Amino acid sequence: MRNYIILLLSLIFCYLNGKAQLRPVDQKYTDSLSKILQANASDSIKAETAFKLCNFWSEIDSNKAVPYLNTGRSWSKAYPLLMAKSYWYESLIYLYKDYPKTERLLIKADSLLNKFNIKEIYRIRSMIWHNYALIQQHKDDLKTTLDVLINRVLPLSKKAGHKELLGTEYVSIGTILMNIGQYEKAKPYLQQGLNALKDATPDKYYLLVNVYNTISENYYHLKHYSETKKYLDLAKIVLDKSDHVRTGYSMAIFWLDYYKSTTRYFINTKQENLALTDADKAIKLAEQLNDNYTLQEIVFEKYRILFDQKKFVEAKKTLLQIVNQPEINTLATNKLRLTEALSEVNYELGNLQEAYQLLKKSKLLKDSLNENKTKEDINALEIKYKNAENQKKIAHLNAEKKQHAVIIKNNKTTTMLLIAASFFLLVIIILLFFYFNGYKKLAAQRAINYRQKVADLQQKQQLEISRAMLNAEEKERNRIAQDLHDGLGGMLSGLKINLSNWAKHRKMQLHDVELQRIVTQLDSSVTELRHIARNMMPQTLLKFGLETALKDLAESAMSHELHVDFQALNISKNIALEEQIIIYRIVQEILTNALKHAGATEIVLQCSENENHFYITIEDNGIGFDTSTYTKGMGIENIKNRVAYLKGKFEIDSQSGNGTTVNIEIPINYEQ
Repeated sequence: MRNYIILLLSLIFCYLNGKAQLRPVDQKYTDSLSKILQANASDSIKAETAFKLCNFWSEIDSNKAVPYLNTGRSWSKAYPLLMAKSYWYESLIYLYKDYPKTERLLIKADSLLNKFNIKEIYRIRSMIWHNYALIQQHKDDLKTTLDVLINRVLPLSKKAGHKELLGTEYVSIGTILMNIGQYEKAKPYLQQGLNALKDATPDKYYLLVNVYNTISENYYHLKHYSETKKYLDLAKIVLDKSDHVRTGYSMAIFWLDYYKSTTRYFINTKQENLALTDADKAIKLAEQLNDNYTLQEIVFEKYRILFDQKKFVEAKKTLLQIVNQPEINTLATNKLRLTEALSEVNYELGNLQEAYQLLKKSKLLKDSLNENKTKEDINALEIKYKNAENQKKIAHLNAEKKQHAVIIKNNKTTTMLLIAASFFLLVIIILLFFYFNGYKKLAAQRAINYRQKVADLQQKQQLEISRAMLNAEEKERNRIAQDLHDGLGGMLSGLKINLSNWAKHRKMQLHDVELQRIVTQLDSSVTELRHIARNMMPQTLLKFGLETALKDLAESAMSHELHVDFQALNISKNIALEEQIIIYRIVQEILTNALKHAGATEIVLQCSENENHFYITIEDNGIGFDTSTYTKGMGIENIKNRVAYLKGKFEIDSQSGNGTTVNIEIPINYEQ
């Protein structure tokens, strides 16, 4: 089945961004945009123009897209909305090249754009999450794909007010459900997509045709052939209309889908001649579009019809159309299917030698479940092919056999004894060989196992030492925090009360300047003491969980000069407490480093959880530093030790003047 998510994404870009496949007129389009960049226009107009050029080149030549992205950003410094949109355009450059980087760019773009409540931004955000869903589909995580499409993309598409965009997203969801065999569940989504697109204008006919083709295919899988025919006829009506109007998109690909569907429909309704006619049309279009995967599907359909009709010459000619395609040789299943079909048709044509060679080749491609049957087929074909030669050899051997019969009879006993002795000696040699070889391997394996056990014990010992140190550190922090809060904090509060009572007893005015200064200093001391105690053992973490504690930590770091953007996604409350504390300490240490050394005005803190892994990403726009020459006093070694204790991964990317990015991935356990 065609990957409709990719197709639909391409369609969205075509009609929303005004971009189609590269054509001669594209040169005129890019030249007109380049003139705007050179004209005396405002920075915002130049930035938008540069982003359009970046978008144009992102799928054609990313090397040309990057300079336009950087140019657009240089003109967007005074425009927060344009700067936020730049991350969306940057994600398009890496969409099919670097999925992890694309995911980070998409999330960052959405976090910046969600502050702007206008339809254009809703449209862009819907496409952001559409691309995020596309990446999850490539990861084969269809559950997340459907969740994002239904709970994020659809609401944003509705807010954007684009019927075509909304209808296309409904069709995307229906197509995903079709791909996993949920044909009944796909029906309502496909119908809603049709409701949104049924009044499409002529320049959007390709969207309507796509809905009809997709619905017909869904009914085909449900074996509702009357409904299949109904929607195929509707698709044909729109396709015929599109021949006389400008649709804004090449309709050849939809004609190809239409003829592929009608071919299957006619095969299943026993209309073989009509199936052959439409199969030829589909093959011709697939060759024009260079769509070799669809070409293979139709060729095999046509071959099976011709073979069943015993038109073996035409059937073989049909198969030879795809025999040299790279795509047919990429997957072993495709290659096996073609090889077996060619062997089958050559056998029927009487080309026994060619059939034998092809069948022998297919043997190498079959799995172990079919291996015995393959050997029997090869032997049977080989016997049949060599039968004529064997008859001649048999006659010659019979003559020689008669001549040597007497000699064989006389030497039979001697020969049998020699064979038995030789066989016995050979068995002994083989047994000795395997014995010594096995002993040598066993000794080597024992040595390896011993070294591994030593390494495991050392690692276990190191982990126990690290665990003891961290536990001791946390206990000491907790003890000191408790002593500071309950002991020294209580003493200072009592001192303040006693001082106030003393002043009242002495009939001193509470607004006395010196007295007020002393009371203020006591208040500041109590506040600072409680702040220190909270940092040493945050009660928020123990009472409300990791996400709330991290949020409080981020808010406490903010000031008039520094903004911290905290983003949390799917953080569970069931993470083991020990690991929650260590994660909190890691984030606390990184924020402390940024506050002390980065000189940043903006920090983005992202924390998420997915499939038993916790992810931390912190980016700042500070002064950066050379990661090859950092000092241990900056606390990075302490962070690395905590991450290593949890068997996680730590990455830091920074250059002087360009800010710092820290990425951490930690496997986590859950409390029972």
